Amino acid sequence: MESNREQWVMALCEALKKSLPGSKAHVKLAPDDRKQGLIDRNWPRDAKKSAVTFLLFPVENQWHTVLMKRVVYNGVHSGQISFPGGQMEFSDNNLLQTAQREFQEETGVMLSSPDYIGALTELYIPPSNFLVQTYVAILPGQPHFIPDDSEVQKLHIISLQELFSTDNFRKDEVVVRERENGSYIIKAPCYNVKGLCIWGATAMMISELQYVFKEQGFSTLLQ
Repeated sequence: MESNREQWVMALCEALKKSLPGSKAHVKLAPDDRKQGLIDRNWPRDAKKSAVTFLLFPVENQWHTVLMKRVVYNGVHSGQISFPGGQMEFSDNNLLQTAQREFQEETGVMLSSPDYIGALTELYIPPSNFLVQTYVAILPGQPHFIPDDSEVQKLHIISLQELFSTDNFRKDEVVVRERENGSYIIKAPCYNVKGLCIWGATAMMISELQYVFKEQGFSTLLQ
């Protein structure tokens, strides 16, 4: 199992260096009013740079990831399910450092640069004006998480097999929060796993990795 895992990690590293599915994968999980913007990829010049970590680690021979439910606060991403991450700060030399710093702040786990094996396609989030870079990292096992109570309501460990299952893909009603227009309800495609509705940018990031898995024939490794 260990040698197969190492070979798979190397294969995934190589896959992330190739042309990525990008908008093709993002659009599949996008609300209708977001699709054209994802295709055009014409982001505002003042978009705030940010980064998140899509961590993979094995648990009982199945690949898992960690998602966080944000605390309720006065902001557009209040209470949402997301990957650990946030906005770039002046102290960060690059977006990879942003991803590392935010991951440690929110989960209590410090990832080293070699833990990161590649990146997905950057993604613009209109309600918060964030331009997000998703970095993929891998650990040999589940780390000991210590979530930051000020930012994290709860961390959720979910297997990729569950996330990628067609049984957990659907359209649900979700609350969209905007700074100027308040909040409203739409129907959006999402991953619904363990009672969690994972939609929006986070779902689009998951969709892109799912496309990479499918295109590279990695599906058997989810069993």
